[in-house]
Amino acid sequence: MNRIYQTICQYHMISPGDRVIAGVSGGADSVCLLRALAGYREQVPFTLFVVHVEHGIRGAESLADAAFVKGLCEALAVPFYMEAVDVTAYAREHRMTVEEAGRSVRYDCFEKLRKELGAEKIAVAHNQNDQAETVLWNLVRGSGLKGLGGIRPVRDRIIRPLLFLGRPEIEKILKDLGQPWRTDRTNLENDYTRNRLRREILPQLEKNLNHQALQHIAQAAIRLQEAQQYIEKQAEKSARGSIEIRKDGSVRILLDAYECQEELLQKELLKRALEEVSGGNGRKDIGSVHLQQLAELAEKDCGRETQLPGGIRAVREKGCIHFWKCAAPRQKGKEKNAGDEICSVEPGMDAVLEGRRIKTAVLENSPRFLSEIQQENKCTKWISYDTIYSNVCLRTRRSGDYLIVNAQGGRKKLKDYLIDQKIPKEEREKLWLLADGSHILWVVGWRISEAAKVKQDTRKVLKIQIEEEDHERED
Repeated sequence: MNRIYQTICQYHMISPGDRVIAGVSGGADSVCLLRALAGYREQVPFTLFVVHVEHGIRGAESLADAAFVKGLCEALAVPFYMEAVDVTAYAREHRMTVEEAGRSVRYDCFEKLRKELGAEKIAVAHNQNDQAETVLWNLVRGSGLKGLGGIRPVRDRIIRPLLFLGRPEIEKILKDLGQPWRTDRTNLENDYTRNRLRREILPQLEKNLNHQALQHIAQAAIRLQEAQQYIEKQAEKSARGSIEIRKDGSVRILLDAYECQEELLQKELLKRALEEVSGGNGRKDIGSVHLQQLAELAEKDCGRETQLPGGIRAVREKGCIHFWKCAAPRQKGKEKNAGDEICSVEPGMDAVLEGRRIKTAVLENSPRFLSEIQQENKCTKWISYDTIYSNVCLRTRRSGDYLIVNAQGGRKKLKDYLIDQKIPKEEREKLWLLADGSHILWVVGWRISEAAKVKQDTRKVLKIQIEEEDHERED
């Protein structure tokens, strides 16, 4: 227990008078957490609560877990709260894996109870094994330095007193106390990514490479956290002369100052700009490919732009890159606004939005496409994927939109094209556009840009179909 108490002290996890919620499932890790926190009250006076989230997955076993935790809380004189959530239904509704949904609902429940009880901290039972799993998982997903740092001992209101203990140490503590725990059978299955890492890959590393592999991975994570903290401090200093936050909510990176920085700090400045313009949510779907697009945008001529996840638009202007947060995609039944993004367009899509089915595929070009393209109609188009420079999206029109109208690259304002086609003004705002920045690849139901046409030397082709959904099939 002393190592757990040392971690709490080292990272200032709990102060006298705090109100702390502990998430307890009944497994060895969370039971150890509960016993440690209950004992720590003798050293530092604070109020402890327990929340148990019942996932609705394992039937009677799950209810037995809840009864076990409740009984343990009664024995330790700790208030017990239970939240029941149908995780399978939640996963289906939010298009998540059950693993992702379970994590999401747990933290939602923790935060809900924290607010109700006026608590300062939420304690969770991540340990050294979890840390190694997280680092490996982030590594194979292509994460950056922050992801390779894995789990932090303290993040906002979340504290992790067991983070530096391995699972064998945790079980030994419980055995020495004579304290039983529950075993979740889903942790013994390999259906979830974490379980495969836990049960197959990490044991192989320990057995065949180094018996301390797990500890070394966890130690490397801490060193990477320290490196990331240093970089963030340097980026904060650089941001003072490089990032300008404007009254309209947009953000500019001033290129004279930006270009004086090392490449590593330039990436951090780009991340900060995205976070500022999105109100703190700019990093969720941003990957290295998007940062590379922004780095390339800094080298391009004024007027070039790129679309980023989360409805963020970045435009190269004189002396800066200017970021805007575009209007959120409208919900069904709401009035359409100019420039609304309907959705990002990704290869392999098959989705229904606003009563239309959208299907896409990216294919290698071949001679057969030339004959198929002759048969294209208002609902299906073949687009040269080689000429796409940004994140393609479906949206309504914006100021500055244009089409390429001839083989020489001549531009025509979208507004002028729509007027020439005698499309009524009220209809123009409703048109769907396949857009690559301000370049309109396809006015859906009308023409495509000359630059988007497939040629013999085109390497890849984007096939996109947008058709009215047949609602009769739903009966």
